[in-house]
Amino acid sequence: MIAWIGCVLWSLTSISISAATPTGTLPVVYVNTQNSRSINDTETQIPATVYIDSLSPQFRSLGSAQQPIDATVKGRGNWTWSGFDKKPYKLKFNVKHKVLGMPNNRHWCLMACADDDLGFLKMPAGFMLSEAIGLRWTPRHQPVELVLNGQYMGLYFLTEHVRIASHRVHIHEQVEGETQPDSITGGWLVEIDNYHTENNISFHEGNGQYVMVSLKEPEVLTNPQRSYLEEQMLTLNSALYESTSDHIEQLMDMNEAAKYYLVQEIMEDCESYHGSCFLYKDRDSLGIADKWKFGPVWDFGNAYNRHQENWIYVNPTWQQYWIEQLASWPVFQQRVQEQWWLFYHGRKDSVRAHLRDYADRIEQAAKRDADQWRNTSNYRDNSNYSDVRDRFFRRYDWRINWLYSQWGEGVQPEMGIDEPNANTKALKILHNGQILILRGNKTYTLLGHESKIYDY
Repeated sequence: MIAWIGCVLWSLTSISISAATPTGTLPVVYVNTQNSRSINDTETQIPATVYIDSLSPQFRSLGSAQQPIDATVKGRGNWTWSGFDKKPYKLKFNVKHKVLGMPNNRHWCLMACADDDLGFLKMPAGFMLSEAIGLRWTPRHQPVELVLNGQYMGLYFLTEHVRIASHRVHIHEQVEGETQPDSITGGWLVEIDNYHTENNISFHEGNGQYVMVSLKEPEVLTNPQRSYLEEQMLTLNSALYESTSDHIEQLMDMNEAAKYYLVQEIMEDCESYHGSCFLYKDRDSLGIADKWKFGPVWDFGNAYNRHQENWIYVNPTWQQYWIEQLASWPVFQQRVQEQWWLFYHGRKDSVRAHLRDYADRIEQAAKRDADQWRNTSNYRDNSNYSDVRDRFFRRYDWRINWLYSQWGEGVQPEMGIDEPNANTKALKILHNGQILILRGNKTYTLLGHESKIYDY
């Protein structure tokens, strides 16, 4: 009965919105479901075909109206799916494809950003900051216009899906059914979540808050896998509340944690450590225990909604898990101020300039999107684009200025803190054409066998 009502409501919505057409200023994604079937939920994968007209020599088109690409499509999201008439979608091609200059993959998201009333600039700003500040992977995206079953749907953002892959979260993939102790030490991608799922790992933070962590991959765990992951989460949680930071520094990559946090503070994302907060861990190797890393960034729908001169974890709109305790450690604040120094002196102005160019690029499509959705429920008004764009930049500049009032220019790093091997103290060296790993006073082959080349 509920599904039938949802289908009727979607049909009525489709009839009531205007008959706008693409502006021709952005690539156009054409999705046609089998027999024009409606997309009514976030679970059912519906057979579809897709083709993308790039409308620009900058990118190659994908498929054509005559020869589209086979795929499936379904709804995605939680509040963004249920709370708005403009829906987000998940695309899955039958085979991998490069899309609008982005690397090969089967899995893609069409983000609606219907909750953004600041010129559709929140998500692009968060992603640009992540790239500039240097998180190990940031989802790539391109603004597009969507036509679904012949109906113009407005401005969307074709975005890489957060998953383990060679061009995404690049770690060993934890496979279903694994039981070997050496293989379950990594390949984990998890999310601090605010929606209960069947496989959630739940516990109480040291301050009493109830935390839920959901597993992204794999979906089904063996008993050894689940036991290992539960033990890791509980150990992280306990280490955060110990009397010294020694243990948490052994478990968590403080540089990546600082970079992730800095993005959230600049965006004043009051939901940042409440949901869509990812962490990942690669497999241990060469006797080195890989550390948990925050990232990648994802949802910025609630950025700049609070507008307070305070840290995001102080009197938060939603509970912010772990970050208040993490921020209490001097070693973490040191890393944050080093990352702030690098951003403020070398990256701040270029990010803002790129955002201005981006706003110009999407302006016409944003206005057309307003024509399409202005009469629907929970509509966020971006019709006066120059006004909402300027409001975004006032919020963005205000936040950076406030952070400057707290941190000044930050702390200049004493050494290259972004070096990829800085956390493990392991270095790759070349000896007579052979790559070796140097760690401490020993050398190892790439297979992890100790080498006797150097006598210390």
